[in-house]
Amino acid sequence: MLQVSMSEAVRVAEPLAVADAWGGEEQKRHRSDMNLAAAVQRQMLPRNPKQLRTVQYGGLSAAAREIGGDYYDFLDLGANSLGFVLADVSGKGIAAALLMANLQAAVRCECAHEDHDLGAMLERVNLHFLRSTLPQQYATLFFGRYDERTRQLVYVNCGHQPAILRRADGSVERLKATALPLGMVAGWTAEAKTVTLQPGDALYVCSDGVTEAGIESGCEFGEDGMLAVIAADPDQNVECTMARIARAVRAYAPNGLSDDMTIIGLQVTGA
Repeated sequence: MLQVSMSEAVRVAEPLAVADAWGGEEQKRHRSDMNLAAAVQRQMLPRNPKQLRTVQYGGLSAAAREIGGDYYDFLDLGANSLGFVLADVSGKGIAAALLMANLQAAVRCECAHEDHDLGAMLERVNLHFLRSTLPQQYATLFFGRYDERTRQLVYVNCGHQPAILRRADGSVERLKATALPLGMVAGWTAEAKTVTLQPGDALYVCSDGVTEAGIESGCEFGEDGMLAVIAADPDQNVECTMARIARAVRAYAPNGLSDDMTIIGLQVTGA
């Protein structure tokens, strides 16, 4: 049997204690860095969005980890126009968050130009994103432009899951993909489509962290779960409905989110 004297035990323990202390300091620095990154990411969310006469809108986002790869934004596209975007970058954590920031900057930069061709604008965004990513990285994105003079919504869905348009009469339309995800190919083209909205219509766009909640247990929240929550709000109050969707998703995944959850909603008023 190996015998170790008390003095030898102390000598053996000292390096371990130093290592534990060093590891503790590293963990503290890591936690501090992550908290700062999360605060920076929260600052990137839209604040003080413009007000329009014929529409009410909002968004919410929750990361599965300290920071995430989802983002949403509302953009001032002129006196009568609102742009809105929801994107989901592949992966999670720090790498996804860095790509998300890159993508958001590219979209905002392109929207600063007076280019009314939504497809062409996103083609430039794709080229920028492609040059900034590894071959296996990509992003799905939904971009809409609402003009309250005509109540028309022009949109491009870049490989994102369908947006849900619930009409005032309770019927549902799905705004499906019109282009591949961003960052996959250089010769990328986007098709813009147009729908006309009426008072009482509401549009919801979410990331797959909503519909795929509970996937680990083999039973996803799914589009059906989202539609059930939307249908339960006959007044189409998007702020309340988004909050209810988020609560339902968390209830469906009691062990915590496995993917980032982001939702935006837009409701046309009778004004």
